Amino acid sequence: AFWRQLEQGVNAVTDGRPAPDHWEGVFGDPEAEDPVLRRGGFVEGIDLFDSRFFQISPIEARMMDPQQRMLLETSWHALEDAGINPEGLRGSRTGVYAGVAGGEYRDLLVSRGQNHSYAGTNAAVTVGRVAFALGLEGPAIALDLVCASSLAAIHQGTVSLQRGEVDMALAGGVNAVLSTGVTSNLKDMGMLSKDGQCKAFDAAADGFVRGEGCGMVVLKRLSDAEADGDRIWGLVLGTAINQNGTSAGLMAPNGPAQVRVMEEALSRAGVAATDIDYIEAQGIGSQFGDPIELNAVAEVYGQGRGAVSPLYVGSVKSNIGHLEWASGVASLIKTVMAMRRGVIPRQLHFNEPNPLIDWERLPLRVTSAPTDWPAIPDRAPLAGVNSFGLSGANAHVVVEGYREPAPYSQMVWPVGASVTNATAGSDPASTPEQDDLTVRKPRLLAISGKTPKALRDLSTRYLSWLNGLDGQGSPDLNAEYLADIAWTAGIGRSHFPHRAGLVFNNASELLEQLESLAKGAIEPDDRDIPERGKAAFIYTGQVGGLIESGSRLYETEPIVRDVLDHCNEALLAENGLSLLDVIRGEEDASDDSAATSAAAYALECSLTALWKSVGIAPSVVIGSGLGMISAAQAAGALDLSDGLRIATNATSPSKDARPFEGLTLHPPNVTMVSGPDGRVLQATKDIEALV
Repeated sequence: AFWRQLEQGVNAVTDGRPAPDHWEGVFGDPEAEDPVLRRGGFVEGIDLFDSRFFQISPIEARMMDPQQRMLLETSWHALEDAGINPEGLRGSRTGVYAGVAGGEYRDLLVSRGQNHSYAGTNAAVTVGRVAFALGLEGPAIALDLVCASSLAAIHQGTVSLQRGEVDMALAGGVNAVLSTGVTSNLKDMGMLSKDGQCKAFDAAADGFVRGEGCGMVVLKRLSDAEADGDRIWGLVLGTAINQNGTSAGLMAPNGPAQVRVMEEALSRAGVAATDIDYIEAQGIGSQFGDPIELNAVAEVYGQGRGAVSPLYVGSVKSNIGHLEWASGVASLIKTVMAMRRGVIPRQLHFNEPNPLIDWERLPLRVTSAPTDWPAIPDRAPLAGVNSFGLSGANAHVVVEGYREPAPYSQMVWPVGASVTNATAGSDPASTPEQDDLTVRKPRLLAISGKTPKALRDLSTRYLSWLNGLDGQGSPDLNAEYLADIAWTAGIGRSHFPHRAGLVFNNASELLEQLESLAKGAIEPDDRDIPERGKAAFIYTGQVGGLIESGSRLYETEPIVRDVLDHCNEALLAENGLSLLDVIRGEEDASDDSAATSAAAYALECSLTALWKSVGIAPSVVIGSGLGMISAAQAAGALDLSDGLRIATNATSPSKDARPFEGLTLHPPNVTMVSGPDGRVLQATKDIEALV
């Protein structure tokens, strides 16, 4: 929705809050006499909050600053959009870094004669609530650098990842503009636009218009994100923050300090200034602030450019107003989306260039019309995002577009990650003409909500996406795309009590079921969902019943294929035998007891890995005969390769065979039971005796 607004050149600033309600004394009151107190970029429904979703009582929620509410909801959405189940992060080293201020909701409560809630309006608690709700055990840090806050949060999250302090970070900012007193003070200081528009770089620029919103991004080290098969929007190459020091005024922008912060971020990024295609500027709409910023940009990024290769500049504030503590992350999100789409959106309210900017000399071009992102064959898109705050803080981030390896992954994803072949259950590189065995036909879309209405709303959103929004037409719903949607919904989402499982073979079947669910024709499963019980896996070691299913699983499940291929390569190298020939039913291979035993072991291990990939792991393993080796591997007592060597020698050992020589047994990490007599095995010597 944000991108569609940018793409269509929508001005989101309104004259008063659009929702009908009683807003007396609140900034944005449609009845306010002063137009400066009416106009802003407002979040619709800012007074609403799904408190029970986060197990917060309505009484407590009422005393919570809307910034706390938005940050909770947006952090949850950011994780789900990344294909990460938020409930799976409990106890993880995930940090939360957010630009946030405290005070305007507190002012509102006090003006109503109510005792304000200290915890409900505290900036540190705002960030701490996210960590508390999600069970995150990394740092939770609130940053108050005014307009530079959320870019500073990106910087802080990036540095924490680089130093190994966290394994993942949620970073961004939030802003709610509620206080008429704060707004009047900004007006008296001459900072607000009289007509309520941010006219960045324009001759008519007369200040900014306040806006509210929240943006959070998920940061991971590139190697981790690629290993996890995440959808990657872009790469943070370099970040920097600094302070103006002594300058023309406490709140005045400082050109030399901005030059230094840009140079530092660029140096850390390790790219040439002339390679930067675009700068998303602060662009606050100030007659004097805009020239200072653009002169600094030109000094750092303008060297060696000419009229044929100008540096494009723009500012999202012309669309949504100045989001203050959240403004930097709004700029970052706009930039990476523009990189992904290959289009720089039109700059609004740019009619006559600011005469205080030397446009003839500076190699800068404001994107006054939608502009194709410069296509450079030898590199990915590059951009800088700049911000500075009233406190004298400056922040700068250099980002690069991410070039994905496969054309299949270049499509625009509605939700969730582009899952790699190792986890998706389908082969993105496959062709429609391939054999039926290589693509699993039936899929399961598992969706849920904490209430029946939430479930119906979710099905409606799926429908809206799949049917194409605003009449733009449906995306290409091929088998791989549908597989990714189903996989992400199952693995990258939390599953709530009200559930629906939609089994489908093609897009039309899925759309039909979603429509029925949205209309209430399909009743969700709203029974009380018990706590997840314990699962016991039984390993028999009998290969016969696994051959037919094993062959099909090898063709359709990449995780099974990976395990079997690994074991087959090890067996070929050590014994010259092929367990894949056994699985395929080759007559000569099935006569070899060693290969057959190895195949039975590898198949059982591959099934363990397959179940684990969808979140099901055993609490108890039971083994009989050769199955005891697979059980030991599942319990963590043996690694995969060591178990294969034991299984290969189990049925036809040579007189000199010593299957445990050079191998290490570990105490089992789940309960391990001997099938024949029911004994619980705890000591490694007991396991060695049986396997």
